[in-house]
Amino acid sequence: MGAGTGGHGHRGGYSAAFNLGRGRSLISTGSMSLHSSSSSSNENNPSSIIDSLSSIFQNNDVSSNELNDDCLLALSRCPHPVADIALKAYVKQKIRRETNGMDKISDPSKYIIAVLRNTMAASTTPLPPTMRLNSTKKNGQEHGIFEEDSDLVHMKPLSPKKRILASKYVTGKTQTTQVPANHNSGGQQSRGTHDVHERKGVLTANSEQVTMDYVDKCLSCITKLERPIIQLSGVGPKTEAAFHSLGIFTLRDVLWHFPRYFIDRSHIRKSVQNVVDGDVGTFLLFVGEPKYNTVTCTDEAGNEVDVTYFYGRSRQGMVAASAAIRKLCNGDSDSMIVSGKITNTEAGRWMLFNPDVVISPDKADSLGIEAVYSLASGLSQQKVSTAVKEALVVACELLKLLPESLPDDLLAKLHWPKLADAFALSHKPTSMEGTGLNSPVRQRIAFEELSLQQTRLGLSRWNLKHFGVTHDLQLKNPHSSWKDSPLVIAAVSALPFNLTSYQEKCLDELWNDAIVGNDGKMLRLLQGDVGSGKTVLAYLLGLGCVEAFQGGRQIVALMCPTQLLASQHVQTISEYACRLQRASGWNIRVELLTGNVVGKSRENVLARLEATNDKSIFFLVGTHALATPDIVSRLMQLSSGLALAVVDEEQRFGVRQRLALTKCAAHSLFMSATPIPRSISLKRSALVDFTVLESDSRSVATTIVSSDMIESVLSVLGSKIQEGSKCFWVVPRIVRSGANDEGDGDSVTRPNIIERYSMLKKKFGEERICHVHGKMAEHEREEQIARFSDPSSEAAVLVGTTVIEVGIDIPDTNILIVEDADRFGLSQLHQLRGRIGRAGSRPDLKCNCILLSNVTAAKQNPASLTRLQILQKTNKGEEIADADFYLRGPGDMLGELQSGIKKGRVVDLENHWDLLDAATQFGRSFISSPTENLRGAPAKEDASDTIVSWIAERNATKFHVNANAASKQGFSLRIMMALFAERKNFEVDCIEVINTLQNMAASKGEQTHNDKTIHAKIVEAFSNDRNDVQSLNPIMLDDLGTQRGSEVPVRPLKPNLAALNTQLSVEKRLNLIDEDVMFVVLDCETTGLDDKTCHIIQLAAKILGSDDENDLFSEYILPPIDRIPPQIEEMTGITDEFLRNGGFDLTLGKERGTARDFRQVYLDLQIFCKERANGRSIVFIAHNAKFDVRMINGELRRWRFSDGRSPMLGETFTCYIDTLQLFRNGKWWRAKHRREPALPRPSSFSLSELHSHVFSESITNSHNAAGDVKALERLLLSRPFIGWKTTANEIQVPFVRVDI
Repeated sequence: MGAGTGGHGHRGGYSAAFNLGRGRSLISTGSMSLHSSSSSSNENNPSSIIDSLSSIFQNNDVSSNELNDDCLLALSRCPHPVADIALKAYVKQKIRRETNGMDKISDPSKYIIAVLRNTMAASTTPLPPTMRLNSTKKNGQEHGIFEEDSDLVHMKPLSPKKRILASKYVTGKTQTTQVPANHNSGGQQSRGTHDVHERKGVLTANSEQVTMDYVDKCLSCITKLERPIIQLSGVGPKTEAAFHSLGIFTLRDVLWHFPRYFIDRSHIRKSVQNVVDGDVGTFLLFVGEPKYNTVTCTDEAGNEVDVTYFYGRSRQGMVAASAAIRKLCNGDSDSMIVSGKITNTEAGRWMLFNPDVVISPDKADSLGIEAVYSLASGLSQQKVSTAVKEALVVACELLKLLPESLPDDLLAKLHWPKLADAFALSHKPTSMEGTGLNSPVRQRIAFEELSLQQTRLGLSRWNLKHFGVTHDLQLKNPHSSWKDSPLVIAAVSALPFNLTSYQEKCLDELWNDAIVGNDGKMLRLLQGDVGSGKTVLAYLLGLGCVEAFQGGRQIVALMCPTQLLASQHVQTISEYACRLQRASGWNIRVELLTGNVVGKSRENVLARLEATNDKSIFFLVGTHALATPDIVSRLMQLSSGLALAVVDEEQRFGVRQRLALTKCAAHSLFMSATPIPRSISLKRSALVDFTVLESDSRSVATTIVSSDMIESVLSVLGSKIQEGSKCFWVVPRIVRSGANDEGDGDSVTRPNIIERYSMLKKKFGEERICHVHGKMAEHEREEQIARFSDPSSEAAVLVGTTVIEVGIDIPDTNILIVEDADRFGLSQLHQLRGRIGRAGSRPDLKCNCILLSNVTAAKQNPASLTRLQILQKTNKGEEIADADFYLRGPGDMLGELQSGIKKGRVVDLENHWDLLDAATQFGRSFISSPTENLRGAPAKEDASDTIVSWIAERNATKFHVNANAASKQGFSLRIMMALFAERKNFEVDCIEVINTLQNMAASKGEQTHNDKTIHAKIVEAFSNDRNDVQSLNPIMLDDLGTQRGSEVPVRPLKPNLAALNTQLSVEKRLNLIDEDVMFVVLDCETTGLDDKTCHIIQLAAKILGSDDENDLFSEYILPPIDRIPPQIEEMTGITDEFLRNGGFDLTLGKERGTARDFRQVYLDLQIFCKERANGRSIVFIAHNAKFDVRMINGELRRWRFSDGRSPMLGETFTCYIDTLQLFRNGKWWRAKHRREPALPRPSSFSLSELHSHVFSESITNSHNAAGDVKALERLLLSRPFIGWKTTANEIQVPFVRVDI
């Protein structure tokens, strides 16, 4: 049924027709009050309504007198479970407010109606006729009995899980999913949710339909696998806690707990000399006489073997040893089969110490291959094996019910077992050949997991392209080519240069995707070398998008990683726009929005955005500020929204930052010369489309030179300068680093700006040398760059940090020298090299890149030397990005890990990469969008090629060709999603995927009533009674103020946690010495010492050991008080005026804008940490850390009280280390076991006193959080505290994580 008919608007179902009230009269005009109505209709009779709701009122302890007539009528018209949800929410909120001393709910009726409205919005089921009896017409359109009122506060929408549950109740366990309108350029009305027909006969002939009995059997198996581990026989609270420490919470988790290794006890060796010393072997031994706790035996080759038992000197240990010796010696025969670890002692004798197995020879057949599992304290191999057996019984029962995804002939060709057999053999193999990661058993499971991952990626692509901001857009004036667009042709003509043939070809491709194509939202990665002209293509495409929408969307956003690059883009686009405005009637504006544009200036920019009119185009250029929550929120609300979002140098942004901006736009374009490995993964998996911009840039000769040859380099550079050359000289640091990165205490002087600038001035003269770095004031930096770029200037060398990586365009520069080049990434080095040989450079000067490196150290780290050799071999960004992809790993395509290897349940991409091509084609077989073949590493086996050939031979008749819920293939796909889903990502891995499957089927009009019913059953099974929330380890319960032995905390320690629907879990302790963790030094400045009444005014963090200026986070916070106390201003130097109006920050040496709200700063801190962690655990280091934790928790608590939910420290940090406690350890102040006299113990352990005591100098910028974190970092990395990680390992305090 079309929009506007039958009481349904575009939103459809309850969400439009059942607009639950916002305070106006909910009964049609002319109706009487509910309590005074004389209508004979029983449904509006007050007594009958109250009677029908009496049980719900009684269960929730709510009186009908608390609610008005409209609310009672609304509750009576809802299904009882939904009414019960609304009343429970009201009671919970009421109790929370009373408990925390907050204001009472002013209007309970409005609150309940708002909850009902949000709950009903979860469903798209058409409104039953009985619900439309009192509908009225207003302005010619039909409305439901409930209307909206603007004075009702906006309610936070339900979480996805609650919406699923609510939808189940509303629709009577039958759910119809909402479908986006198809994006078409013809202006025809798109098919929406209510135009979906239940078609019969659309299923292919090979699509067998499932029965309800079959569905129930499969879902029953899934339910059994989701049983908590404590429900298994022999598992109590302590054993449960041990399983939890291994990440095992349910029977399904046990299934994926594969053995660490296997022991083959079935092979009986004739001689102990045939076994490597320290390995496990099985032997037939002739038993001798026992002596004490040892029995001297002889193997079949005549070698003497001492079998020794020792279980401790206690009585129990001695009894156990005696029993074991009797078992060995008192057998029916003079020989026994013994299996255990064989060792050769210093005396040259062979010994079996506490052997694992001792049996008589007639039981030799019972020996086999034994699995060895990872254990935790309180677990034994027997307990884990018992749990695995139970899990395998249920899993094999389920897998035998489901159809095999690969046919028997293909499995036979690959020598792969069926999936059920593969799981059984992975835990109990029949031979040692089947135990490796590349064994047929593991390959079979890995292929299934990879294909399901690719299915998720394909569905994610479909969801991104067909759901979101573009579903309500119509292109009003789409031109078939950019050459037909008057605006774009005028823009091209106005450019100060001609487009190359490569650029024209790329523009054709971009235009076809964004303007001509009808496949939804554009998601495209544009890869082109530095200086190839990517920016002008983004500019022209932005013009075309705005023109096509004709007033619908008039803004193009361009996000850059640095202010320098953003300013350059503003200048470039402004120049283009100025030329175009003179040649066309369009009004084109270019605005800059960075972190320095704050207060009224920022509001003015946003106001101008909102004031755009027809024939206007707005280019909004900015830095990370465009991705902050407040700006994203404003952009989402704009009536003239984003036509195109462009992310330049996308490798410099985090996953969340890119998504934050692109979700606001109709189309998205990512640009980079060397995309991050994750982006390459997305390209190769066809989640984003891909365009390569080729160029004819000059070749740069790259040479690797040892650092000790710097004098020779300087000599050559001097002669080149005399010939007219200019040089960029890049060093990794601004100031000297006191110790090397390994922390061994040796005083190693690394290259730095200050010393190198001084040396070059002495060598070539001050007039020849310029320098720039991130800590310089902006005007100073611009002055230095201007002097270097001035052709009339004598300046020939610009010394700088990686601040010159992007945004510097000085064509005359033809030499690049990078010191410590092995410490840079491939992408960074290629970007730096792109600063030379640019368009307009002198053709008579050869371009040279010299990579200075400590070659000896680089050889010890093959990866760093490989990076330099790759740069030496090629100048092409695409080849360098691919090499970076293989060196660093593909990252997590469905998560936030930007590089590295993201392993699955069984997938190990280092071993299973060759299967990815076939898995991609197989997993995407039912999705219409084309996939691009992977160019993976050379295949180790023919498995991938065999499967691909099979797919081609069967003419794409693949397993999941029909993904409807009622087909056996589609139902099996949903069940497999649940079986393979990771626990922590179950919502994304499973529930969201099956909802997308349903949406996709509905968009094609291929849903039947059976599909909807089965889909609702699956959602119900996957949403109810899940055990995702971890309970507390019983050992820790006393520490958190709970009763020992209780599974769930009786009362949380902190009262602010009582309002949360949460459970607590304590993070495990880290091994700070061996594990790869990231240390963050953190400090905050506050208005006082009380976390209840005082506030944080500055938050600073620094990545420990990093010299990159971008690894320092420092933000000021405007507290919600009238004025900063004078004593705090005096002590910290942070004045009230500075926070409110901004000013020059002496600590960082730059201008700062108005201080921001704590929430914005804390979210930025989370992003700062997680982006740099790359999946590692993050450890929070602070001096007197308990105070910092307490103050931050105080701010988070206030946030939680106002919004109902806030982040938790445990979501970002795994544990914290208090350096106050660390430095008080007496071992630092003792001379024993040290090569040099120890420092005397200080009289005070305050940070300033400690710093003065160790370094004999005061802290620079003391009592400023940024100054303090640098001082603390310097202390930790100094010689007196070598080995501090060992002490930190003992005093670390894990954070309590709250799982909501």
